[in-house]
Amino acid sequence: MNFHYLLVDDLLAKEEFDRRVEEKVVEAGDLLDEQTAAMLVVKDLGRSHVRVREIAGASSLVCFFAKVLDVGEPKEFERQDGTTGIVANVTVGDETGRARLTLWDEKAGAVREIEAGDVLEILGRPKGGGKIPDVTAAAVQKATCEIACPDETGPSAASPGPAGDLEVRLIAVGSPRTFKRRDGSEGEMVEAVIGNEDGVFRLVAWSPAVLEGAMPGANVVIRGATARESEQGLEYSLGDAASLLPSCREIAVPTDPVADVKEGGSYSLAGTVVRVQPARSFVTRNGRQSSVRNLVLADATGEVPVVVWGERAEEHLAPGDLIEVYNAAAKRGRQGDLEIHVSWGSALVVVAGEEKEIDVEGTIIPTARGAALETGEACYLLAEPLPVGIRVRGRGTVHRGVILLDDVEAVPPDPDDLHRRLDRLSGGA
Repeated sequence: MNFHYLLVDDLLAKEEFDRRVEEKVVEAGDLLDEQTAAMLVVKDLGRSHVRVREIAGASSLVCFFAKVLDVGEPKEFERQDGTTGIVANVTVGDETGRARLTLWDEKAGAVREIEAGDVLEILGRPKGGGKIPDVTAAAVQKATCEIACPDETGPSAASPGPAGDLEVRLIAVGSPRTFKRRDGSEGEMVEAVIGNEDGVFRLVAWSPAVLEGAMPGANVVIRGATARESEQGLEYSLGDAASLLPSCREIAVPTDPVADVKEGGSYSLAGTVVRVQPARSFVTRNGRQSSVRNLVLADATGEVPVVVWGERAEEHLAPGDLIEVYNAAAKRGRQGDLEIHVSWGSALVVVAGEEKEIDVEGTIIPTARGAALETGEACYLLAEPLPVGIRVRGRGTVHRGVILLDDVEAVPPDPDDLHRRLDRLSGGA
């Protein structure tokens, strides 16, 4: 009964749920078992099971029956904090379609008890994504009912293997970095983030030459990619035989409204930076140096805190910047607030604004982000530092809150202005 109670634990206490289940059994003259009675109580409360095709439009927690079509092997991976996790993927389906079920840690370890043909009752959280729904398993149990799953529902996208030609937009392309192979030798790889109408995915090129010259924003056709499951769902990898060709089609990557963000999902958002804090350095559990930065992103539907990890945290950001984040996970923060985390497999893109020329006069002041020019009406971060405390006049170009000054000259102090400032500080005494 604990399995079904998870569907309604926000509506009533466990003791009340158990009491209603017992009532159902008694009313049926002991012809119902507890599991069936629990399902009836859940239905009475308006939380019935859904079909696979209804998962994408369901709430943050869904329950459904499905037949096991394919069982993947459990895989170990290293989390960002240095700990080891286990993930396994199971392809399931019913007469309406197929879904990719992701099991973590203890649940992933028990995946060998599941076989193709088994029917499962699944309680999980939809993660969003492409044509095949992704569901993170909260609880799974075997069921005795029959599920029809015709072959015409199509091949599973969860099974690792050749992915065919991928027509995508390159959202972000990282710099080559080294890694150690199992035999101790060193290799080189490049990570990228790609997207199309079906979703956003991580791409790993084990031969950096495949992505050489590839520019973010380009529309391309990728040949020779291999699909596999990762911590964040489906990802693609490229070997020496892979290649990139220009696409003649403008590929749109949809974004989600902030108002639709729910815990456990993966989202792509576009909006304006409302507030931003300086990047902070920290040491991971495995001894690596890294960075983190907090900001708030807003669109027409609302605001959401964003936590940016790793190299992306060092990106220059200022209030008013237009940014896009892709494949970012929604999690609860330490204070219980919903946050968007831009980390492994994610991308952060700053939408370039226009440069403008201005004539300015102001005082150089220190800020947490470096020396800045304060004019009384605005505060611009200096592209090239100047001594703090002096007053300057000059012409400059401003781009994303950063000013590059030309023909700058020092302005002698104005005694009358100093007296006025002292009067304001002293309250006019």
